[in-house]
Amino acid sequence: MRIGTILAGLWLAAGAAQAQAPDKTRQDYNRADLVRGLCQPDGCDEFAILSVEPVRTTPEGVLKRTRFKTFHASSSGREARSEETGYVYCSQTRPAVVAEKQGRTVGILLAPFATQDSRETVRRYANVAATYFAVCHGLESGRAAAKDLAGVAHALGYRVPAPQTVTIDLRAPEDVAQAAPQAAQRPNVVAPAKPAAADERREDESLTQGPIPED
Repeated sequence: MRIGTILAGLWLAAGAAQAQAPDKTRQDYNRADLVRGLCQPDGCDEFAILSVEPVRTTPEGVLKRTRFKTFHASSSGREARSEETGYVYCSQTRPAVVAEKQGRTVGILLAPFATQDSRETVRRYANVAATYFAVCHGLESGRAAAKDLAGVAHALGYRVPAPQTVTIDLRAPEDVAQAAPQAAQRPNVVAPAKPAAADERREDESLTQGPIPED
């Protein structure tokens, strides 16, 4: 009987200790250094900013070279992916993210107050919005922009007349500062003025990721 009592006491003590011990997976789930972008049924894209380096200043903004560590979070945990580099053009009138993929340099010109972007287009550019605002205004702004791009841009005083988000080919990342005004005035040279039907719309998902993990 005495042995049974002791064993029962040890079992209860072990259970209490286990209950009080921190769950490493849960404790790490909302890491302060991570920004979450696009979420889909299989999980969410996340990234951590490793470095930001200003490379060029113009009257309209600052071009910054960035380096990221990317992750994919799901119910199975968080999977570390690759490190990626890119550029962000911080400008309240011509915000843009530059991605270099498969030998192409592509500028993604954000339109926070777009009137011609469909809800699906806005959702698919969540990673780009999160990247831009995290680099230019801090991690909290990046997290918020992934969910409410227009609201965050308005709160930060952005003035972007472009009616839709567009992508353009660039010769070099630095060219995005000059390319942004023309693209904003003539968005139809890159994308149709009127969004196509859902089954006809073709979007290059690989370019919308920028420095964010690919599906």
